[in-house]
Amino acid sequence: MLKISTHKTYLSLILLALISISIFEINYLLLIITFFIYYSKISKDLVVIVLFLASIVVLACISSLFNNYVVYDWIKDLAYFTRPIAAILAGYLVSKKINNFKSILKIIVGVSFVFAVIHILKVLFLVDFSNASVSNIRNVAGISNQIEIFSLVILLISKKYKELEIINNKLYKRIILIVFFISFSLYFSRTMIVALVIFLLASYSYLIITKKAIKYGLLILVSFSLFYAYLFSREFERDKPGIESFLYKMKVAPAEIFLPVKSIDIKDHAKLWDRWRAYEASMAINQMNTFSSFAIGKGFGALVDLKFYAPLGSENMRYIPILHNGYVTIFFKTGVFGLLFYLVFLVALYLYSYKKASFIQKRVIYNLIGGIAVYYVFTTLIITGIYNVMDIYTFILGILLYFSIDVEKKLEVE
Repeated sequence: MLKISTHKTYLSLILLALISISIFEINYLLLIITFFIYYSKISKDLVVIVLFLASIVVLACISSLFNNYVVYDWIKDLAYFTRPIAAILAGYLVSKKINNFKSILKIIVGVSFVFAVIHILKVLFLVDFSNASVSNIRNVAGISNQIEIFSLVILLISKKYKELEIINNKLYKRIILIVFFISFSLYFSRTMIVALVIFLLASYSYLIITKKAIKYGLLILVSFSLFYAYLFSREFERDKPGIESFLYKMKVAPAEIFLPVKSIDIKDHAKLWDRWRAYEASMAINQMNTFSSFAIGKGFGALVDLKFYAPLGSENMRYIPILHNGYVTIFFKTGVFGLLFYLVFLVALYLYSYKKASFIQKRVIYNLIGGIAVYYVFTTLIITGIYNVMDIYTFILGILLYFSIDVEKKLEVE
């Protein structure tokens, strides 16, 4: 008779729900419920890590006392900034109950495979290929799914690290890898490409500063430079069918983040959307015009004035609570001190890469935690990083932290 583990089943379901449900309130509630269901003693080392994020929350609460904001906006910001804490704790506590690293990896890969198959089927049956563009494919089938990248990396590195092998049948493993690669390619996601590179480098310890790591880093830097040299030597159109619109988005990516606001004409909406991240960040920074706001921010409930009603989603909005640029969001809400807490949090995670490990699985876990830190350094610039409402890596980070902190026995024991 098939034995079903309640905790493993719950992990599968919570992963499916967190990735599928984009409604923030439901997503957040699921994390809180998970925390209370599995609540037990938490490691002091984990408390130290979470304390950096909690300090940001406390700082924002204090700074909001000096301003008058709508209660709804204040509560929403509080939930938004505590979500990463809830996700890390939920991942940690569920892992503590299951207490088997390879079993958890199997669940993550299994859930990822379901999403990959669904994504490919959406592209095949819902996309009109007679006039399909990259933008159209992404609008219909989805723009990204980061858990697929994590699973893809685990399967790829298991060739070297046999202790992480979770699929013994070579044919099945090859089929699953092909499905992941097809799904990954069909997302046309710049963030997923960078995530794959970062986690592969991290897994093989190339994010640790060594001569070999520097060599590989320079090689990647030269490759990207040559790629962008090619992009800037060609003209691409935004709405052209095929791969051209994706190459256009790759070309404008740096300007989208860093272009000065004076270079943007808000009446030219086509160009404005290509520079939107830079525009909204500039508007937020311009409003930090007092010493107190610079030091501790404007607090929870503060809204960024865009200076015009922008068509965002299904409505026109002039005042927005969150920006694409997570660094500016943190700075706007909590000032330079909040930003410092966040950077220290990322450094603390990255330093796990330098910890000594007594066996392979723990070495890989340390490396992946460091990789998540580097991933957040990048994604905080463009999709708010750890504060992205659909981010799944905070939950995975909780899993990795449990097995890095509390488990000293062999992790591969079934």
